[in-house]
Parts: sequence; C-alpha cells; structure tokens
Amino acid sequence: MLPPDCRSAASWSPYSLVSLSVIIPVHNEQESIGPLMRDLEAQLDRIPQASEVVVVDDGSTDGTAAELDRLRLESARLRVLRLRRNFGQTSAMAAGFHAARGDVFITMDGDGQNDPADIPGLLADLDRGFDVVSGWRYSRADSYWSRTLPSQTANRILAQITGVKLHDFGCTLKAYRASFIRRLNLYADMHRFIPGLAAAVGARVGERVVNHRPRRFGRSKYGFGRTYKLLTDMVVLRLLVRFATQPLHYFGLLSIVTFALALGLLFVAFVDTSSVRIVNYSTVVMPLLAVLGLCLSFYFLMMGLLCELALRHLPSGGGLPTPLARPGGAA
Repeated sequence: MLPPDCRSAASWSPYSLVSLSVIIPVHNEQESIGPLMRDLEAQLDRIPQASEVVVVDDGSTDGTAAELDRLRLESARLRVLRLRRNFGQTSAMAAGFHAARGDVFITMDGDGQNDPADIPGLLADLDRGFDVVSGWRYSRADSYWSRTLPSQTANRILAQITGVKLHDFGCTLKAYRASFIRRLNLYADMHRFIPGLAAAVGARVGERVVNHRPRRFGRSKYGFGRTYKLLTDMVVLRLLVRFATQPLHYFGLLSIVTFALALGLLFVAFVDTSSVRIVNYSTVVMPLLAVLGLCLSFYFLMMGLLCELALRHLPSGGGLPTPLARPGGAA
C-alpha cells in the first residue's frame, strides 16, 4: 500500500520495459547515497536485464533531497519518490514496491553497507527457483554488543516463530519475485518479516552470504530503543503466520478451555465432596462465574466461525497473499 502524501519526482512511461527494480529507502543519507549510486550503476551496467533504481526519500531533513535531484540528472535509471514526512522504512519500502516496474525486486539500504556486487548472486538464486532470497551478513561490520548480538538473538527467535531457518532476517539486501511481493500489505516494521510471511504461503525462501561494508558516513538509525517494537512485531508475525489462516482452531481451543472451566465451577458450586469444602460464596459466586464461562465459550466459538467466514470472502487471509502457484499449475 502506498503511504499517504507520496510524490514522485520522476516522470516515466508505464510502457517502459524494465526487468529489474532496485529499491532503496533512505532517510538523511546525503553523504552515502552518491557513492552507493556510483557502485550500483557500475554493477547494473554489467547485468543484461533492463533495470531501474527507485530511491524513496523517507522525509529526509538534511541535503538528501538535493543530492538525489543532482543524481537524477546524471542517471537515466534513477527514479525518486519523496514522502512528505518520515513514515519509517517499511512504509518507504512499500512505496517503492508500489512504484517499481520490474519483474524482480532488489532491496538495499541507503547507507552504503550493502554491496551492489552481491546482486548477480541473488539473481542467480532466483533463477534456481527461489521466490525470496535473503542476504546473510556473515561478517558484520558493526559493533558486536550494540548491533550484532541483539540481531543474532532476534534472528534465532524469528527462526523459531516462522519455521524459516534464516540466519539474518534483518538484512535489507534481498531479492523478491515482484508477482508475489506486490500482493503483500506491509505496515509497522514488517519488512524484515517478509521471508516468514512468504514461507507461510508456500514461497521458496533461500539465503546467500553477502558482503557487509563498514558505514562510512552518518550514523545508524537502529539501536536498543527499537527492541520493544521488534518484540511486539514478533507477536504480530506469530499471529499472522499461525493464526490468520486457521482462526477457528485457536478460538475453538479457547472455547473448549472456557467450557471446561465452567463445568468445573458448576461442579464446585453444586457438588459437595470430601475433598472440596466451599462455603460462603460458593452458592452465589461460583454459579455466576460458571455462567460467565459458558458465555465466553459460546463467544469464542462464534468469533472463530465469523473469522473463518470472513477469510473466505477476502482476497488474502489476514493480510497474507494467496498461496503461490508453481509454473504449470502445481501449488
């Protein structure tokens, strides 16, 4: 979904033939974007596919906009999207996906730490049949305690949640088949979870070791302050991957549990045994709690049924794209 207040700074023809789109979200990367574009242009010149570079300026407040205007005059490939304020990397990336025209998308960070020389390898993996290929920064050029260690911990948790055994979910350098990624509804900080969402609907997800260069200019926008957002997004991802496609299974389980508790409360209220001695409130409170449990049990059951009915009338369940089909009609 394209974020509101998004303006394109480049005019282009919808009939242009582009096979490869490189999408780069940037925020206050005035010094980094120039060297990155030079390296990227040199690499794209060696690739036979027609290509474009879509840079999304995510509300930069330094001289990034002016630098992009200068670079756009020098490059026929470069297209620039400008967001009126800082929406965040996921929204900027979604804007790039919406505007890109290629059959294959490559995403990169704008800080210059991703190496354009890794693009041919990612494309080769797509040609081998993968739908998503994620970069793995095996040797990271970041501080171990503030960046690498928290990232490794989060990656292990994400691998358990999604069932996708990637080593580096957070690496922006990834390759996607555009036919799939255009159907994704990205929000919050969900861009790093795309491999998990893709695997949930049958996409083949691969991984490739990529180069990670030291940051030459500026400073990172990530730190410990984003940890809580990552944790909450993990909960959302768990629900999307496991819950969204089969809601009745979860609501049905809650219904059974509350129904069993209600029966237990009724037993305590009305059956006097040697092991259960309830006095005072048992004749009033326990029946009320039992009735509440029965009502909740019915509520959960109906909620699960309504969710199942809703999913059958939506083009994609729970924000997920429909299952991918292999060439020849095999799912």
